[in-house]
Amino acid sequence: MIKHFGIFSVTSGALAILICLQGCMTSSTSLPANEAFALSASALSGSDTYGFAGEVSLFKPGGSIGSKAAYEGEVTLHGNMKMQWINSGLSAASAHSSASRAYRPLQLLESVNDKSNVISYAEKPMQAKPVQIRIQLNEKAASDRVAEGLREEIKLLRSDKELLRGDSVKAEQILAAADERLEKALTTLKANTVCLWTADPKSWFPERMREETSLTYVWEGKTYKEKRISETNFLRKVRNGTMLKVNK
Repeated sequence: MIKHFGIFSVTSGALAILICLQGCMTSSTSLPANEAFALSASALSGSDTYGFAGEVSLFKPGGSIGSKAAYEGEVTLHGNMKMQWINSGLSAASAHSSASRAYRPLQLLESVNDKSNVISYAEKPMQAKPVQIRIQLNEKAASDRVAEGLREEIKLLRSDKELLRGDSVKAEQILAAADERLEKALTTLKANTVCLWTADPKSWFPERMREETSLTYVWEGKTYKEKRISETNFLRKVRNGTMLKVNK
């Protein structure tokens, strides 16, 4: 029997000024958590250029780290994203696995803006201190996001010409079988995603976004649990073109 290693193994200028002005006039201590998050999300989307850098870790069913990889990138013109995986001191297989390549850290921004999420303060807001907001994704959105990433991994494997070199028929049989097992497991998938969003209380521009996703699923009759943790730091562009962390 093949050992199972885990299922994881993927106007602006004016707006920015108005958001900044509103942030300066609005105290984080007097805002409901959902309104504070809306201000911070708007501050990010209203920035024509910003950078980001972070790391994602995938934990196997036994609790040990299965893979770990770092990434960095830049968003320009309100949505054009360039991202690359960088050397994190791990093996090439770990840093460039299909699970890593399929993971898109900023995709979480689409999920956290869902109105069905539960948004609260992670801690009581205090003047002049970073604002920490806890976002609990609804279960369906969390599960759909995981499933989409896993399906993307299969697509990446199918497009890997080096991997498929040789007996292409046999390779397709292996991928088809893996795809079938994956889809069967996804029918049992339950995911829980919590995001910790930290923002500058003056500008509302986010400092970082930390995601922790726990999931359970059934694979060949046995229940497994896994976890993914990622942390993305947002970098503001200053006048000379360099990127700086918000809290510096």
